[in-house]
Amino acid sequence: MKRWMVPLTAIMISASLTGCNFSMNANGTSSEGSSLKKLGKDEKATIKVMYYDKNSFYQQYGNLFMAKNPNIDVEVVSNQGIYGPNTDPEQALDKLLEEEKPDVILVQGTEQLEKFVQKGRLYAIDDVIKQDKFDVEQLHPSTLETIKGKGEGKLYGLSPEFYSQALYYNKDLFEQYGIELPKNKMSWEDVLNLAKRFPTDGQGDQRIYGFSAYSYMREGVGYQYMSSIGTTLGLSYFDADQMKLTIQTDAWKKALQLTVDSMKSGALYIPKNENNENGQRMYEDYLKENKFAMGKVAMTIDGNYMMQNLQEVKDRLKDVKPVNWDIVTVPIDPQNPDFSNNVSVSQIFAINAQSANTRAAWEFVKYINSDEYARVMSKSSQGLMTRTAYAKEKDGHSLEPFYLLKPNPNSIYKGYDKIPSGFYQPFTTLANQEIQAVLDGKKTADEALKMIQEKGQEQLLKAKQEADAQKAAQQK
Repeated sequence: MKRWMVPLTAIMISASLTGCNFSMNANGTSSEGSSLKKLGKDEKATIKVMYYDKNSFYQQYGNLFMAKNPNIDVEVVSNQGIYGPNTDPEQALDKLLEEEKPDVILVQGTEQLEKFVQKGRLYAIDDVIKQDKFDVEQLHPSTLETIKGKGEGKLYGLSPEFYSQALYYNKDLFEQYGIELPKNKMSWEDVLNLAKRFPTDGQGDQRIYGFSAYSYMREGVGYQYMSSIGTTLGLSYFDADQMKLTIQTDAWKKALQLTVDSMKSGALYIPKNENNENGQRMYEDYLKENKFAMGKVAMTIDGNYMMQNLQEVKDRLKDVKPVNWDIVTVPIDPQNPDFSNNVSVSQIFAINAQSANTRAAWEFVKYINSDEYARVMSKSSQGLMTRTAYAKEKDGHSLEPFYLLKPNPNSIYKGYDKIPSGFYQPFTTLANQEIQAVLDGKKTADEALKMIQEKGQEQLLKAKQEADAQKAAQQK
């Protein structure tokens, strides 16, 4: 399912963990300032790697690594159990790490990385990088900066891929209607003003839209648009310290008004609330829901996997004219033009500070971040490689816009792990209802935000009470 930003539920899971501060590894090697003895020619080792599941791990990493390093066996510790019903992900992950003691830890996001570093859970790899003369100069600079920034200036892990989005546009539609092409680092006002220049009077298959996102959704999308605009501008709707919503502000009002004005203009494609779950659906039906890929939308925001969707439409739907597309960066905050919340480092492979197999664990981390691995995986991986030598173009299209912006170091989602999971759905429904009331002329923007703030606060406190009661019951 497509997303403009990292889902809040995923951010909620990347929580702070409890633990002790460690100064020595289990094998007696200091976590900083000492060299790692290389494995002997006939020396064997077995490492545990924490990952989502065994099959996807071996397909993505394990098989290639063990073929290259036949003396190192890899066992997978699945972290899927921490996401079970009635399970506190923080406590479950902490327990998993204590019981299984994986040598390599999959760190899910920079907020989690920062917490792990503060608790001394991870092994700093700066010295072994120098010792092995491992080339990090060709890694995406912003990715390294982000990881170092959360590691108090040190590297506590590496990520072979990162996530980014771009603004896709249909070159033929812009040329057809004589509208100048999008460019890098536009604001949301710039993008939506371009969208409003496309005609809105077409009927049926002749209807063209200036902009679309969330075409897969079957309920109101107003809040999703408003949220994307607001978060781009660095707005947060939650104060973690006070467990309080902060959405009734002039800045959020501006984001709401821009959303409503754009939806009223007819420039945005708004999916209809249709339920097709009972009917048989083919993969081609899913592709046809992508209005940009069908040539009916001038601009959309998506990840690099949109390129695969465009190719699949070209291969599978022979009666559909392939889109002549290109990309620029996602909309930015004019006050912070080099950073974006649409860029993130969400999978960082780090070495457990208590590992008894530090050298073997490093060999794994080193290999999956190597030039050799990137060269092989760039042919099939759907991700964006941090090895920039394999990130220049795809199918004749420059990938630079995905790499141009840096992850925002001041995450607007900090503290969102404290929001109970039961809060999100009712709050989204409430916000969409209130935005629809503004669209219908039944409420002003101020009235809608007041209701979202007040009723949303009630929903937040109720969800927290229910979560606290559930946690207390589990501990009995």
